[in-house]
Amino acid sequence: MCSFPKTQIQKCVVHQIRNSTRFVSYKDIKEFTADLKTIYQAVNQEEGLRALDIFDEKWGSKYPLAVKSWRNNWAEISTFFRYPEEIRKLIYTTQKP
Repeated sequence: MCSFPKTQIQKCVVHQIRNSTRFVSYKDIKEFTADLKTIYQAVNQEEGLRALDIFDEKWGSKYPLAVKSWRNNWAEISTFFRYPEEIRKLIYTTQKP
């Protein structure tokens, strides 16, 4: 039995982004990261997943490991969508309140 059954795991979005961009060409990095932003700044989880699908269509053939990583980790990356936008920003950035 779990000691904390209501625990929610949130993987670090910043680390996920860093991991995704490790092998991205310098010429693609600005556009690539702008497209990633549409995923984690979506209004809700469904829109985030839709943005991930669009991201996959655009970048999946060129950077398949980046897309695969987001898909494999989605359950623990998207936890922050359960919270209000102001709290989400604190979770996925180092921004101070």
